[in-house]
Amino acid sequence: MITIKKIDMQEADGGPDSQDTAFAYLVTDNGREFTIIYRSHIHGSSLSLDGGKGSLYADSETGTVHNQVVNLGGACGLIIDDTLIEGLSTLALRGVAFAAQNGIAEEITLTTEERGQHIKDRIS
Repeated sequence: MITIKKIDMQEADGGPDSQDTAFAYLVTDNGREFTIIYRSHIHGSSLSLDGGKGSLYADSETGTVHNQVVNLGGACGLIIDDTLIEGLSTLALRGVAFAAQNGIAEEITLTTEERGQHIKDRIS
């Protein structure tokens, strides 16, 4: 079971026409707590861990969540640091995005039910 609760919202100081916002969500997944920041702006959105650098992404091949930090290296190359986030599921990331995009302020619970060989994700 995964629980997601919105705990904070901030608008960026980009001026009166700015649509930049950041929502903080407290996520409990696999018995561990994470604070995930969902940033929404005119060019798209991103997920990150509170206080950390980089962006979270779901690896669809392995079903795991990673944090990726990209920096400039020597000779204009890129240094990419990719770290597996233990205990955080791809379903939790989808739940945070769903809550942010649909303006859900109350706590939501995500469960996975096994039915035969099919797994059904539910948001309640």
